[in-house]
Amino acid sequence: MKEIKNLFMLIFIVSFLFCCNEEDFLEETPFDFYTPENSFTTPDQIDLAVVKLYQGVHEIFIAGVVDTWALFYTTDIAYDCISPEHQLNSWADKITPETGEIEFFWEELYKIIANANTILSRIDNVEYPSEQEKNAKIAEAKFFRAYAYRALGIMYGGVPLSLEELTAPKRDFVRASQSEVFNQVILDLIDAVASLPDADEVSQDGRVSKGAANHLLAEMYIITQEYPKAIAAASAVIDNPNYALMTNRYGSRVDEPGDVYWDLFQRGNVNRGSGNTETIWASQYEHLAPGGGRGDALPRFLVPLYWQLKDNDGINIFFGHSSQMGGRGIGWWAASDYMLNQVWVGAPTDIRNSEFNIVRDVMVDNPESAFFGQMMVASGSIDNFSDPINRWWSALFAKSAPLGDFPEDVIADPETGATNNGAQHSFNDRYLMRLAETYLLRAEAHLLNGDTSSAADDINTVRARSNANPVTAGEVDIDYLLDERARELFTEEFRLLTLMRMGNIVERVRTYNPMHNGQYASNPINDTQNLWPIPNSEIEVNTEATLEQNPGY
Repeated sequence: MKEIKNLFMLIFIVSFLFCCNEEDFLEETPFDFYTPENSFTTPDQIDLAVVKLYQGVHEIFIAGVVDTWALFYTTDIAYDCISPEHQLNSWADKITPETGEIEFFWEELYKIIANANTILSRIDNVEYPSEQEKNAKIAEAKFFRAYAYRALGIMYGGVPLSLEELTAPKRDFVRASQSEVFNQVILDLIDAVASLPDADEVSQDGRVSKGAANHLLAEMYIITQEYPKAIAAASAVIDNPNYALMTNRYGSRVDEPGDVYWDLFQRGNVNRGSGNTETIWASQYEHLAPGGGRGDALPRFLVPLYWQLKDNDGINIFFGHSSQMGGRGIGWWAASDYMLNQVWVGAPTDIRNSEFNIVRDVMVDNPESAFFGQMMVASGSIDNFSDPINRWWSALFAKSAPLGDFPEDVIADPETGATNNGAQHSFNDRYLMRLAETYLLRAEAHLLNGDTSSAADDINTVRARSNANPVTAGEVDIDYLLDERARELFTEEFRLLTLMRMGNIVERVRTYNPMHNGQYASNPINDTQNLWPIPNSEIEVNTEATLEQNPGY
């Protein structure tokens, strides 16, 4: 028996030695995989790549958390209220070539550009049912490339222009001029306008249209001082019958106390599918849906840390974080006095400053507090509470949190409205472009073109919806326009980009930001900081050419 086993073993070994080719034995035969050669070969694959562009914008401008909020609290309308030294509260000290936010926006915007270039480089080899469908995808890719370069050009000035797919490492980038960058943005947007669908032809909520491209084109023509072209681009949106300001109450909470401006920001009311004719482009969020996107965390960062606030006797005045108070806010940043008070002087009827839209006082709801049932501010329950930067209380902006309307899965107690720790998002779609801003862009173009009367007419169209007193032509200047943008677009416009493109970020920060104007601190901002620095990490890896740094850094 032992001899038979040995014989079989010998036969097996001999067969293995003579029959087995090692290379054939080790060769892998994958059943399916993606390579550069077999990717982007069908319309569906191209569309998935286009969807990635939408995700990129959402991740940068809506859901970037700490990085995203630099677009707001570094300006005149808001400030970081953790401490005077926190994050970017001191421009001169904290905004440097090594700062994380500086790298974040640069890197993430160039990812959008790289993805758009890949689509544009590959799409010619994809067979589409019609040229119209193919051109529409090209237009979307060009729109996003323009959107990214527009932000890069405003924030950093002249940046490298890359308009082709990179298939190998490249370390010899050089900076184009800022005007060259903006001219490329305009070229891409002109192409996008030609082939994007109109608002009534867009296949899904959240997809860009001709209106979005024209809206952005209007801003770009203002930047390049081509004011008649800016007026024409804005008018293409304003005069389009698919768009109109919402002037009557509508939507998911129309039967509750409120007003039409309040309705604009309620859950389910942002997309055009809700009947909202004011929306030009909105970033999408679907709660609990697979692939529904990451929430914006705006309530977490902007809603005050009210639920830890104590009365004069040391007792918490609130039982905890609740739906009616905006969820689990941490008061990371807050509206400046300019935003909270100064822009509303002489505006008693403006609904944007109504009790529905800016909640300045709330009822004490902890039965253990001696102030239970009283209004917190009016009662003086926190008179002796000293917090020089108001992290615990400033105001609640209804447009930043779903006050009284959080999803059921984050409600811990339906009777009291108590929320769990998940109540830190708006759980809503977010405006990226709204018709009210298009009117204000056209007003800006009219103003800079010397026509203050037409500028006042456009501003008054926006103000009329909010029952605000009309402005006269003689009152309209850039400062008034910025005031109106603050009133209408707080938490919507990326204020940093607005002030940088206008060239007055330094002046406005020194005047209105409480971490720089002496209210809470007198932090410095340098004259040269109308542009952010080029990230050092980019300069260091660009070993085959010089990527020049911006002056002052």
